Amino acid sequence: MTMELFEYQRTVPESWLDYNGHMNDGQYSRAFSDAGLVWLAYLGLSESKVKELSYTIFTLENHIVYLNEVFAGDEITIKVRIHNYDEKRMHAFMTLYNPKDEKCATYEVMYMGMDTKAGRPGPFPEKFEQAVKEYYESQDNSGKPAEMGRTIGIRRK
Repeated sequence: MTMELFEYQRTVPESWLDYNGHMNDGQYSRAFSDAGLVWLAYLGLSESKVKELSYTIFTLENHIVYLNEVFAGDEITIKVRIHNYDEKRMHAFMTLYNPKDEKCATYEVMYMGMDTKAGRPGPFPEKFEQAVKEYYESQDNSGKPAEMGRTIGIRRK
């Protein structure tokens, strides 16, 4: 059964604009990071659980693709899907939409689970691992977003 993806929403504040009058590139990273934290809490790894379990999630790598401008006052929506996962890592993909439901940016991220007592990677706690598995199995896993796996480079003809 396919379920709706988790959605994070917020209004873009004036303070996120650059001198061009649209959202600064660094603020896209902030929006995706904030969405990721709320999503991880939704899956069961809230700030209180991080402390209780001595377990957290680190970002290992990320890549943003900018597609359309976003402006102050826009109500943005970020949808999150899991592309792949194992016992301690998640390859997630997020898409940011504007109020017209236009795709404005994408964010590909590799998360790593960390045992904070040991100070090293560790397997997901059981309940969190189950939530990840259920989320993955409930989403539409057909196809791969066009922006996923892109590399930066100048194409020569």
